[in-house]
Amino acid sequence: MAKALQECPNSGILWSEAIFLEARPQRKTKSVDALKKCEHDPHVLLAVAKLFWSERKITKAREWFHRTVKIDSDLGDAWAFFYKFELQHGTEEQQEEARKRCENAEPRHGELWCEVSKDISNWQSKIGEILLLVAAKIKNTF
Repeated sequence: MAKALQECPNSGILWSEAIFLEARPQRKTKSVDALKKCEHDPHVLLAVAKLFWSERKITKAREWFHRTVKIDSDLGDAWAFFYKFELQHGTEEQQEEARKRCENAEPRHGELWCEVSKDISNWQSKIGEILLLVAAKIKNTF
């Protein structure tokens, strides 16, 4: 990972993976480094939101999820993680708001999002249905 970050120091995807490859006590430090290198990358912001979620800092996690989807509303993975977070920690209104905002944004990108949305069995699925399917695939392993 260190070599990859040397080759591509501004890759948000690499930095987001690097955060969760660290031992739990070093993750916060790595996230600060990632934010310094690419502060406006949605993958890094999503990783920070997931980091706060894993530490049960619910309010901060929600703030970072909002920042992530505001910076890149086209990243379906961010919407799916945000919705999954709201399912576990939010009210019904917050869950509904996240779902509606996702439907209005009509995301098209993201590793998990594309995997589900381009599956032939989901070819007629609407954005809200894809959101539910992607959120169901997410496992809280962080």
